[in-house]
Amino acid sequence: MAAFWRSASFMLMGNQHFTKHGYARASKSFDNSCMERSLAGRVCIVTGANSGLGFTCSQELARRGATLYMVCRNEERGRQALEKVKADSGNSNVHLAVCDVSSLASVASFAADWLASSRPCHLLVNNAGVLLSERMTTPEGYEQSFATNALGTAALTQRLMPALLAGAPSRVIIVSSGGMYTETLRLDDLQHASLQPWNGSAAYSRDKRRQVAMTEHLAAAMAGQGVGCYSMHPGWADTEGVRSSIPGFHKAFQDKLRDTQQGADTILWLALEDEAKLQPGAFYLDRSPQAKHLTLGGTHYSPQQAAQLWEQLMAMAGLPGQAGAAAAAAAGAPQQ
Repeated sequence: MAAFWRSASFMLMGNQHFTKHGYARASKSFDNSCMERSLAGRVCIVTGANSGLGFTCSQELARRGATLYMVCRNEERGRQALEKVKADSGNSNVHLAVCDVSSLASVASFAADWLASSRPCHLLVNNAGVLLSERMTTPEGYEQSFATNALGTAALTQRLMPALLAGAPSRVIIVSSGGMYTETLRLDDLQHASLQPWNGSAAYSRDKRRQVAMTEHLAAAMAGQGVGCYSMHPGWADTEGVRSSIPGFHKAFQDKLRDTQQGADTILWLALEDEAKLQPGAFYLDRSPQAKHLTLGGTHYSPQQAAQLWEQLMAMAGLPGQAGAAAAAAAGAPQQ
């Protein structure tokens, strides 16, 4: 009954707030005073940067002068996206990094190269994600959606923490989803073994709930250390991923879906707004912090459970369980 209530409430909320019409209503009260700030001298990383929200976010960061690293799984598609971002923005300081976030080895290699360069990181946008129509397993033996959306995202953030601390004040933005409202925080079934038959939307939503919980934990762990951590929901946006992963949803709502500019707006705003005006650990939609649980949804969890999730992910990734300064000390933080 609780699951049915969550799903029904989510669809009602979505029709009202997650569409392009919801964005239009919300945008009437936007304060755009921060939106044209220069990012010259700021080093930014965007994962999943070759299409959809990641590509649009990359365009906007580059247009504001950021030193940008577009992290893409496919080198050819990444190269095409890179050249377009450079041409559109006029910013030549845009670079491609090939990394498969679903692969712990690929994440470790990328992060090791980054730390060896002594580059700080001022902004990490964890945007890479997948919603799969069938169960798939990575070469390392992990369920693919969990490996990308939860495990790889957590491992990349932890491994780059020394660079984020070196770049402080810096920010981590995790692109989550309102789909997380439909799921509880599952700590006993990280790889979705209970989803028989496979349900890609449920797996995706469970991982998006985990992203919100890990953001809360990171924000608490990084308090006072100069690294702000935030999660956000882009709304229902018309992206290549939505079209290919949930075609039925796309067909039903295509006239109501946001464009990628609208979907990426809050990512950019979180990157640019004054830190004092943001709430660490909050879940944002349309530049406003949102409740993380539906009324009577039965999805509440404790900070201890969020910490347990993080510790489980770090154990699977072979990393220290503690975020923050301890992680930086273990890896050897680069100097500014």
